[in-house]
Amino acid sequence: MRLILTWLLLAVAIAQAQEVSADSLPPEEKKLEWSGNLDAKYLLFHMAQGSSMYRLQFLNSGKVSAYLSQYRMEPYINADYQTKDLGFHLKTHGSYYSDDNASFDLFEAYGGINPSFNYTLQAGKRLYSWGKGYAFNPVGYVNPVKDPENPELAQAGLLSANIEYIKSFPSLALQTFSFVLVVIPPTPQLVGRYAEAEDIGVALKAYGLLWDTDIDLMGYFRKNGLVHLGFDYSRNLKENFETHAELSYNQKAQRYTVVNGNLHAVQENRISYLLGLRYLHESNTTVIVEYYHNALGMNGGEFENYANFLANAANSENGVTSQQALGLNQQYFRSSTLMEDYLYVKLTMPEPLDWLYFTPSLYSIYNLNDNSFLLSISMSYKPVANFELIFWPTILAGAERSEFGQKMFQQRLEVWVRVFF
Repeated sequence: MRLILTWLLLAVAIAQAQEVSADSLPPEEKKLEWSGNLDAKYLLFHMAQGSSMYRLQFLNSGKVSAYLSQYRMEPYINADYQTKDLGFHLKTHGSYYSDDNASFDLFEAYGGINPSFNYTLQAGKRLYSWGKGYAFNPVGYVNPVKDPENPELAQAGLLSANIEYIKSFPSLALQTFSFVLVVIPPTPQLVGRYAEAEDIGVALKAYGLLWDTDIDLMGYFRKNGLVHLGFDYSRNLKENFETHAELSYNQKAQRYTVVNGNLHAVQENRISYLLGLRYLHESNTTVIVEYYHNALGMNGGEFENYANFLANAANSENGVTSQQALGLNQQYFRSSTLMEDYLYVKLTMPEPLDWLYFTPSLYSIYNLNDNSFLLSISMSYKPVANFELIFWPTILAGAERSEFGQKMFQQRLEVWVRVFF
């Protein structure tokens, strides 16, 4: 990362050293913009009191009602400063539950310079969005882990430095080409500030608009032979019909299961992929369908062992055993896609029946391995500028020890009030 920062400083120094009369240059336009929003969220849960996860989570909470609520505020404050060649971008997020339970997150804070029309250098904490999938991104090697229930939710970026080259061509075949190199420093593990220099990671992405098809080739490399190689594409078959896909080869990827009541970790070479389509109807209704194969997820037998492990821990009268099981689950099995195969379907219909400023969205995540599913409808209403009201009920269904059937709650109702500035 020091090398990248040195390049940044050197590029600035060279630009300043050029002997160009200040009188001959037009005045540089500077622009500072502030934006953000405040989300006030009320959530009501119908808890699944018989589930293993519920009993482990509320082990020491005494008698708990079947209906629980949660209220929190989430402020987002953003700043963007831009000149002709330099830019700085800041995104922050806070969570407030009470005076004793509040946090602040730095989502993005990075600066960049454009030493020429084709090149961009950036360093800091930045959000990347690799891949063409909407709900899942198997090739999102530098992305935050996406929540398929709310793929558009703002999330924290990655501490990194990157250089990007982009060029357009007058060709009918290759119209645009770009290349991105991302350098990722290792996570500090020595007294919270230091890390082994050799643990640095590198990610690459080459993009081409080839015969009206978006194509990306990606790679991620780190010490000990960890390699990810990926491919994605997106193409409009018709004006209102788009298809997309992602393919990821994961070499020496860490995979976790439970064997005989113990955590079992193994490095394996696996291939994950996604197939999707997006259709826009003449009524302005949008349909998104995606199939996702998660090669690092558990198959049916492995998930049954995992579910039995949680059930045995919840049924035991040993508090230490229960806490260990809960800790293991929160550390290694927090993914929203624990199994192998999922189908995602979303239907969005803006302003149905001419109801102005009202947009309902119906979506479902279906686990093809155990037939459990999540079904939700999000209803957004924006009666005035800079104000949004969201009503969002969700239900989960499945067998007792299926992925969605063993969740802590059976139904969830969310009410959001959002104010933008």
